[in-house]
Amino acid sequence: MTKQFYEGTAMGEGFVENPVLHVQARQLARLRQRADGRPTQVLDLGCGAGTPTRALMANPVRFRVVGADLSPSAVAAYTSSTGRDGVRLDAQRLPFVDGAFDAVVSDDVVEHLVDTDAYAKEIHRVLSPGGWLFLSTPNLAAWFNRLALLVGVQPAFSEVSFEKIFGRPGDDVVGHLRLFTRRAICEFLDHHGFDVVDVRGARFDALPRRLRPVDALFAKRSALAGNVVIAATRRG
Repeated sequence: MTKQFYEGTAMGEGFVENPVLHVQARQLARLRQRADGRPTQVLDLGCGAGTPTRALMANPVRFRVVGADLSPSAVAAYTSSTGRDGVRLDAQRLPFVDGAFDAVVSDDVVEHLVDTDAYAKEIHRVLSPGGWLFLSTPNLAAWFNRLALLVGVQPAFSEVSFEKIFGRPGDDVVGHLRLFTRRAICEFLDHHGFDVVDVRGARFDALPRRLRPVDALFAKRSALAGNVVIAATRRG
């Protein structure tokens, strides 16, 4: 059985000001209450401390959120932060019935996975037809990575070892296994039965402070941004 290699703390705790979440908040506004009046069922897959869906939790009449993560520390942080029980699971094998959710939010997860195809197929399976997927991932073709490669530096957030960072600045090993460009993630989702509705760029907050104004400009073009933030719907 394949599984994620990385079991560290996921996005959430300490990420309230994360640029990805600010961009994604505008996409989440597309969610509407179900036509039958029941709460919209949302899976926060890779929930961390629950920050990506906290605004939805604040309206339990409209939204019912399930937080899930592989990391035990992330599930504990989710419970501590939200007062709700999180579910520990492998994102490549979801323990939910077909069509269980109206929306899935999955931030900074796909790049940590061995079997990204299984992940996409499982999300497609547990979403109801027409259901929403809100996904973010670092952009391999970010402007700063293009410049780095020109001078022989390993791209940011790419790693060749689980023990240490080689070939680029930084020392935070986070276990990225699969890296996508904007084009690649859009084509990947299309292949797995999703219609991409909205693609936005978000800043990469780990850059030195002096580069952040430049990064903010490039973030306006999703193909060059540090992060790609996507809203898509399930076909079929």
